[in-house]
Amino acid sequence: MASNLGDGLAAAVLDALPDATAVLDGSGSIVAVNHAWEMFSLDNGGQPGKTGVGVDYLQTCERSASAGCDDAALAADGLRSVLAGGAVETELEYPCPSPQANRWFLLRITALPGHHRGAVASHINITRRKKAEQTVAHEAAHDPLTGLANRTRFSGVLNASLGMRSLGPPGSGLGVLYLDLDGFKQVNDTLGHAAGDEVLTVTAHRLRAAVRPQDTVSRLGGDEFAVAAPSITAASLRLLAARITDALAVPHLLHGQQVSVPASVGHHLCAPGERIGEVLNLADAAMYAIKRGKATNSQAPIPIRSVIRAEQ
Repeated sequence: MASNLGDGLAAAVLDALPDATAVLDGSGSIVAVNHAWEMFSLDNGGQPGKTGVGVDYLQTCERSASAGCDDAALAADGLRSVLAGGAVETELEYPCPSPQANRWFLLRITALPGHHRGAVASHINITRRKKAEQTVAHEAAHDPLTGLANRTRFSGVLNASLGMRSLGPPGSGLGVLYLDLDGFKQVNDTLGHAAGDEVLTVTAHRLRAAVRPQDTVSRLGGDEFAVAAPSITAASLRLLAARITDALAVPHLLHGQQVSVPASVGHHLCAPGERIGEVLNLADAAMYAIKRGKATNSQAPIPIRSVIRAEQ
């Protein structure tokens, strides 16, 4: 280990630290690094002359910040504050992606105690924790069966979109589609819930394939789905509804037989000032008008339900 510490015990303690750690002088230059720092640099294609003792760590952060790295700008600000005595410690969580792995680190910069002017910078690998946090956040916002956005996340998307000053370019707005599968209950009743789950997962796949990349698809519950389509014209919204209707009209292969589980798709183009409850009620009413029309045309009765009580 290259070092100016001069104390064998201090150097051994520094090397024993599991996190990549560097000691900086009052100007922000590296005066010592530990074994973990050297190994991380070598494992990721770094060179000792550009990452080790003698390198101006503060200047390296500033160069990265000038190149547009926001995390480097925050790191430089934190380091300057510690070196100037404005803070005893500063922390920054930042992603560190590579072709082989997507990592997360916690940069902790701590002022040297006593009369020493300088700081200790440690990069702590927090990838396991961040991945766990991301998993929890994803599960809280998505339907466990289909992987689509759940009702809570969909409501958040609608609220954020409806809260914007403009719903889109002139002639466009936020489109909302509400759809319900026709005959889904019969699938569960005659073929079982596993077959019903198969229909729901295939429906989710077809919905993702039918919408645009910027659209949000949600399973609201049961066999009810919704789509939020930002910056879309009335004509394009009608085409999107027709494309979804066609995609979901394709029969499912269940237990060796072709089973038709089409969808009734209602749509609504939002007007400025509308709230989420109004939007979902209007799209839902449009969907049930289509469902009633199908029932009338087939001369078959259809159960009528109340309009969804959406979150206001």
